[in-house]
Amino acid sequence: MADEKKGFFDKLFGKKEEAKEAVEEVAKEVKSEAEIAAENAKRVAEAAQKKAETEARKAEYEAQKLVNEAKAKAEEAREAAKEKLEELGSKKDNLAKEMAEKAAAAYIDNYTVQANDTLSHIANRFYGKATPAHYTLIYEHNKDVIGDNMNLIKPGQVLRIPALPDELK
Repeated sequence: MADEKKGFFDKLFGKKEEAKEAVEEVAKEVKSEAEIAAENAKRVAEAAQKKAETEARKAEYEAQKLVNEAKAKAEEAREAAKEKLEELGSKKDNLAKEMAEKAAAAYIDNYTVQANDTLSHIANRFYGKATPAHYTLIYEHNKDVIGDNMNLIKPGQVLRIPALPDELK
């Protein structure tokens, strides 16, 4: 029976040792697989990070490209506006000259009112006629100087004498 007990303990402890070795072997395999999985996860994370960095650089490049295009368009618009302003300024200057020439051509002379002058005397002097149409023409062009009453002109007032329109010639 001692041999049987010894065999029983050997079997029992022998299996325990075998189980321990089997557990250690499985643990080594699990540890190895875990290390491989961790390494793979690390590589996946690095690849994802590189992809994200590449996408970010690409987005930055595209954004810079859009900014540069916008700047170029803004500069073109500024140049076009500047040219248009210069063109308008030139047109304005030409129009002002033309208006000044017409205004100068619209008046044939200036006359300083003397004592005892009337609009009809002035019309007769410049147009050779003293009709209401002639002296009214002088009045209409000088309302700002004469005022509301055409019969009240004062010595020293300077009147502009307009050119006769075709219908009064």
